[in-house]
Amino acid sequence: MTAKHGWAFLAAIAAFVFLPQAAAEQRSLSQDWRFQRGDSKGAEAVAYDDRSWRQVSVPHDWSIEDKPDGSPPFDRDALSGQDSGYLPGGVGWYRRHLVLDARDVAQTVRVRFEAIYMDADVWINGRHVEKHHYGYSAFSVDLTGKLHAGDNLLAIRVDHADPSSRWYAGSGLIRPATLELLPPVHIEPDSIQVTTPVATRETGKVVARSDIVNGTGKTQSVEVISHILSPAGQILLRQERRTALAPGAKATEEASFELSEPALWSPDSPNLYVLEQSVRTGDGVSDVRRTRFGIRTIAVDAVNGLRINGKRFLLRGGNIHHDNYMLGAAGLPDAEARKVALMKAAGYNAIRSAHNPASQATLDAADELGMLVVDEAFDAWSRNKKSQDYARFFKEDWPADLDSLIVSGRNHPSVLFWSIGNEIPEQGAAPGIETARRMVARVRRLDATRPVTQAVSTGGVESDGQFAVLDVAGYNYHAHEFADDHRRFPARVMFTSESTSKDAFTYWRSVETMPWVLGDFVWTAVDYLGETGIGWMGYSQDWQKLGPYPWHLAYSGEIDATGRKRPAAYYREVLWKTGIDPIAAFVRQPPGTEDLPDRHLFPITPPHLDWSLDDVHPSWTWPGQEGKPLDVVVYAEYPEVELFLNGKSLGRKPVGVDTEYKTSYQVPYSPGRLVAVGYRDNRPVGHWELRTDAEPAALRLSVDRTRVRANGEDLAYVTAELFDADGVPIYAQSHDRPISVQVDGAGRLAGVGNGDPHDASSFQSGRRHSFHGRLVAVVKAATQAGPVQVRVEVPGLPAQEVRIDAVSP
Repeated sequence: MTAKHGWAFLAAIAAFVFLPQAAAEQRSLSQDWRFQRGDSKGAEAVAYDDRSWRQVSVPHDWSIEDKPDGSPPFDRDALSGQDSGYLPGGVGWYRRHLVLDARDVAQTVRVRFEAIYMDADVWINGRHVEKHHYGYSAFSVDLTGKLHAGDNLLAIRVDHADPSSRWYAGSGLIRPATLELLPPVHIEPDSIQVTTPVATRETGKVVARSDIVNGTGKTQSVEVISHILSPAGQILLRQERRTALAPGAKATEEASFELSEPALWSPDSPNLYVLEQSVRTGDGVSDVRRTRFGIRTIAVDAVNGLRINGKRFLLRGGNIHHDNYMLGAAGLPDAEARKVALMKAAGYNAIRSAHNPASQATLDAADELGMLVVDEAFDAWSRNKKSQDYARFFKEDWPADLDSLIVSGRNHPSVLFWSIGNEIPEQGAAPGIETARRMVARVRRLDATRPVTQAVSTGGVESDGQFAVLDVAGYNYHAHEFADDHRRFPARVMFTSESTSKDAFTYWRSVETMPWVLGDFVWTAVDYLGETGIGWMGYSQDWQKLGPYPWHLAYSGEIDATGRKRPAAYYREVLWKTGIDPIAAFVRQPPGTEDLPDRHLFPITPPHLDWSLDDVHPSWTWPGQEGKPLDVVVYAEYPEVELFLNGKSLGRKPVGVDTEYKTSYQVPYSPGRLVAVGYRDNRPVGHWELRTDAEPAALRLSVDRTRVRANGEDLAYVTAELFDADGVPIYAQSHDRPISVQVDGAGRLAGVGNGDPHDASSFQSGRRHSFHGRLVAVVKAATQAGPVQVRVEVPGLPAQEVRIDAVSP
């Protein structure tokens, strides 16, 4: 070796050993995965040949995908049957290459999974590094010291053993995955906590805590600079703190700020600030963290109810499950945000994430839109509900999984309560009370700013012990006990964690008249996969049977699976006096003409919980019913309504609390125009119209966004609707038509759905029938910028196209 070459060699070694400190970085792992459904021996090995595996992106749910032969994913013999919507679980493998340079591998490296359903094993370069059971909790895998510069192989085996859930769970990497690169001196991401103990019009106090880690082998002089950024992005306040950190040490830093006349966060004004934290050493800035937060306080008691920033709020709530219908359980951020937006637009101000932790995308959207969230941990503790559910792992895993819930959600102002469980089999018994006591204590150690609740399905003295360890008592279907329980426990704070849609008035009246009842959460706000037909034929008398194959949706959502409001949602808007649709009219389905089968599949003897929605429809198209009386129901915020058929008045009627904000008419059917008019002070102030529709003559498309980022994740929802020659929207099922959707260019078709709970067609083929004149397609952006052309065809009608532009991120 010559002297010249020797110095070059030593310089190269020095460049590796003394790499400049890199800033912290997060890299999305959404793309470039290879996937195989079914088990594969040795697939964790680096040398394993995966070239025959499919390329997929994450979030990903294999249970919703078509079978290899192109047939739909449903299976009448699926082990979970009615619970999963006849969609199977099984085993699947994922593999992804991580190409890293010397600077990358010199840092603290973690891969973070927001959720894998379920029972996941993780390998890096053939080495087993993690076992994680729960399908809904976020977790990180520390890869530090296990990587090398160049190509590294990440392999994951997912084992979704059936039956694992009472609803559709999905299978696989169902939420985002991220690679985190942390320099030796950094802020521990999960340590950041922002609280706002004072939130008034005059003053806002912000307290930020975080742990600073020194992973180097020498003492570091560390400067922590904290900024508060306004909702408009302006720097409002700044603090600097300097500390000396010994090798391998960790120090908790706290910064406190006071803001004058802050913009408070609430459901009415969801203002968001940003805490920006920078860590600086002698080598420069090593880490920058930005945490979004809202300035707000929460208080509850049995006299004043729920107050946010001192103002009373009634919880207009709805339960949701985590699936996204035609996308399955794939928690793509745009799909999660859309569900929150649909609820907000329908008048809801609160969500209960039944019965698992909400996704970060859901919480982000709730923060932005002003939705309150009851963030729930578990559906089972030590005693199972299904043979393969989380109860298998609860004893060992619950502390870490509960921690994940709290740490992931505590900086979101939308999170109102922590719920530790739903209808737990051991509720009210000594083991259930003791478990709840331990869980509540653990929650409070991580976050003492929010009340802790639990959804309990037993009543009376059976629930007293359980409620005694909670801050807020969640009642499932026991509104009839609110008054008596208040007399027995005057300080108990209550809310309906689950209610039936048919009894909306009764449940909401309790909220309006009893200050100790904070709100009502209906089952459910948005329709979901699994628990087949619970909103149509319901459970059998023995609680064992639901809708048979091909039923796959619950059909209990007041917003259907495609995002269309059903009549129950309009009634709820009126009950809540939202002013969104202050009058609406619907027609009860004539007996014997039900548009779905199995309405009375199970003989039922009351009392029996009934999750079905009233079978009324926004239609005045009833061929074969000419001259027969039809029951027309009108919902109204107005004190008086009048109904007209083809211009002729059918009379005025009073509407109010005494009539439960609705009235009905018996109307002999005659095609034409049915109009409901609302009056206040004898003046017409609102109306609602139904018209008889004829054969489809036109197809119209609408899209929720015409511009997406070419990141392989963004979604656009395209709605296709049928109209007759007079522009009347098609609703009669006799006028439904087959529809095909084709996507070309810089995007692909991610799924197509119609909301029909009985139509077990493919979600990916692009071919489905409309359901009540409607269909929704989801277009997913590719990773290359360019135009996306969506073409929709209906036989006999002119094809329609819409363009979406995918732009560079």
